[in-house]
Amino acid sequence: MGDVVEFARETRPRISKPLWRDVLGEVLRAERLDQERILTEVAATAGVSPQYLSEIERGRKEPSSEILGSVADALGLDLFDVVRRVGERLASRLDDERREAERRERLAVEASLAFRLDAASRHPLAAFESDVAAASRSADTFLLAA
Repeated sequence: MGDVVEFARETRPRISKPLWRDVLGEVLRAERLDQERILTEVAATAGVSPQYLSEIERGRKEPSSEILGSVADALGLDLFDVVRRVGERLASRLDDERREAERRERLAVEASLAFRLDAASRHPLAAFESDVAAASRSADTFLLAA
């Protein structure tokens, strides 16, 4: 009987999907920094504590719609603009993840094909078969008869 060969399980680290609150925080922080405003100023205008706004920007807290509206107003944005920006970033990341998954799949198929070709080249009849194939492609084929 043959030997049992165990194949290693896939140990790729699982990539977690971005959370809404994380991307929301990125959008709010990017807008605040683009406006060159400090956290305490925006927090005071929005009517929230600087600590709470910091936690929102870092994705630690998920604000209520009222708080989010106040922060958006303090930044001079409509709530729609904030939601649209978050949606665009999430869509972009999803596209990137899909492209990466397709790339990994292509690499796996190419590696499998290379393994099969390598294994076939070590087969005892592979050299004979390749000689026969080369001879059949040659224009100078001769028939020897005894």
